[in-house]
Amino acid sequence: MFIAHEKYAHTHPMEVSKNKSILLTNTRPLTSREKAFWARCGYVVHHQALLSVQFLPVNQLDVDPQAIVLTSANGALALEHSDWDRSIPVYGVGVATATTAKSVGFIKCSSPSDKPYPSALNLINWIKNNLDPKGGVIVFGCGEYLRHDIAEELSKFGFQMLKILLYKTEPVENFDTEITQSLKNGNIESVAINSEQAIKAFIALCQKNDIAFKDFNIVVSSEFLKNCAIQLGCVNISVT
Repeated sequence: MFIAHEKYAHTHPMEVSKNKSILLTNTRPLTSREKAFWARCGYVVHHQALLSVQFLPVNQLDVDPQAIVLTSANGALALEHSDWDRSIPVYGVGVATATTAKSVGFIKCSSPSDKPYPSALNLINWIKNNLDPKGGVIVFGCGEYLRHDIAEELSKFGFQMLKILLYKTEPVENFDTEITQSLKNGNIESVAINSEQAIKAFIALCQKNDIAFKDFNIVVSSEFLKNCAIQLGCVNISVT
């Protein structure tokens, strides 16, 4: 069993001077750990979800799985009112996902990564190295948009996977008024974005509000998202 660490690593995505501002765009509320991480990096933190989440009905499991795998805190939140056995081990992509799963009642919750933007590839590799393909079904609870289909990837290595769609996401209609003004007047310099869908949403909302999206430093979690941002016209891009 691996344990979700209590602290992020002290490395940060870029060198910044004190009192720079960053817009975090998670669909869920920010955790105290996330706020502390960015504060240690010298940022004043703002928050604006770029995507709204629609949780889907969760049916009773008709299998007795060896584990549940989740790649987002939204997946964990979707299980809050489910009747799934809370003793099933939950493996989350990162600390926030594992912590959220624990908050909705699951007992054995852990993650292979304590980074602010963990990689699903690390989770896939951990499962390959530590779980038994013959140990029973693994349930993969996910959203509509996937960068890495864990069910598909692990099935190549003999794991019996059950993929269940737990939520969908759609772009929000607009920025909050305060965020719009902060973006326009230069009080926010950087924007952290975690998915291709969210990058597109940010650009669309900037265009809707006559905000020059190319002026912002876009902070992403992977080279894949960096390439997406470049293709969509972003200029200043940092990878965590």
